[in-house]
Amino acid sequence: MSFVDSNVPGLSLSHRLYNKTVLIVGGGEVAYTRLQKLVPTKSKIHVVSPKLDPKIIQEYGHLIQVVDSPMDAVVDELPLKEAVIFHTPRFFYLEDFELSKTKNKSINFITPELFESLTAEEISQRCEEIAFDEWALILICIDDPNMSLKLFQYATLKFPNVPLNICDKPKLCPIYFGAVAKIGGENGVDCMISSNGKAPRFAALLKKDIEKRYTDIDVAGSCNKIEQLRNALKKENIVQQHKGPIIPVRMGFLIYVTDSFGLFQCQKLDCEKLEHLFMEVYIHKTKELPSKESLVKYYTLT
Repeated sequence: MSFVDSNVPGLSLSHRLYNKTVLIVGGGEVAYTRLQKLVPTKSKIHVVSPKLDPKIIQEYGHLIQVVDSPMDAVVDELPLKEAVIFHTPRFFYLEDFELSKTKNKSINFITPELFESLTAEEISQRCEEIAFDEWALILICIDDPNMSLKLFQYATLKFPNVPLNICDKPKLCPIYFGAVAKIGGENGVDCMISSNGKAPRFAALLKKDIEKRYTDIDVAGSCNKIEQLRNALKKENIVQQHKGPIIPVRMGFLIYVTDSFGLFQCQKLDCEKLEHLFMEVYIHKTKELPSKESLVKYYTLT
């Protein structure tokens, strides 16, 4: 049974798990490394394991609530302000894949006619129920290879569209974890380095090297400035005045600006002046787009 060829590259995507529900089977060292990646996403995490690695308790003890089973977990307040970890302190049973004893089995059923008949409130409620009461990700992190395979196969059959990961079996995993270089702190840039499951430690070494190389870049400041400029160019008055498709024009302008200022100067963008430049070049057509050198010279904050 093999789903994956490590010589065929995967598609690297960022999976938003905010408010969604994740299952981890196992509470050891591997589970700890998974929690390091999951807790910042502010998701609802279920860990089923007789014991937890001491590092999990030390680092995430304030987030842990003990429950008898995943079915018994209740979130008092949504959306989540921080991740919550529900720990079921026993071995995992196949029945634990069920999240609700009284689940509405028809909640996933939808047709164009039914969708059009629902109110906005009913649609939102259904979306929330699926987000909070369906697994968004299943991670099997136990040492028993036979039980791991059994759980993986059962989950594959029961949840064919839920991303699955089984530790130490890269050829089975339709998804895998890369090393993520954090450049510029929590609000900076995430850079994923993946060996397609071949050599995770080598990817981790590359991650550390990248983080060291770019410590002097104001990543958060640069990203915030570019976001500010993007939002300014999406103003309704700009969109309405532009004749023809505006998205490719806006994207081209942002690429040109970002490339012109480069890695070390984007935090100095004068967004107000650049917004006026966009209007003059693409809306009023009273100016030509300046050279990259002129752009940096005249559109940098002083």
